[in-house]
Amino acid sequence: MIQFPTIQQPVYPLTTKIKDPALKSEMENGLVVSRPRFTRIPQSFALKWTALPAADYAVLRDFYRYTVYGGSLAFEWQYPAVTGDPYSGKVFSVRFTGEDFSFNMVASGYYAGTLTIQEV
Repeated sequence: MIQFPTIQQPVYPLTTKIKDPALKSEMENGLVVSRPRFTRIPQSFALKWTALPAADYAVLRDFYRYTVYGGSLAFEWQYPAVTGDPYSGKVFSVRFTGEDFSFNMVASGYYAGTLTIQEV
């Protein structure tokens, strides 16, 4: 399995988004009937860097372009070590969500941007 590159950790907040899997229909009498739409509940993570060094930026950009081809291939990503969090250090199989790779040069040799990955 492809591994996420070893670069500077993203900054906080690390955003986790869990999609609501419910499919709901309102009946004529006002009751709402619902059921799960998916057999799995999708979750995604937004990784944000505010001052990613140029060398790490180049590694990340090349990983996105030439290793996983944007959102084409899955890879393994390790959740940061956080005391008391059950996800701490857990390895997730993820892929980029398909949004464009967009980073800004915020200072000479430093880049800022956000990438979203989704569990597969």
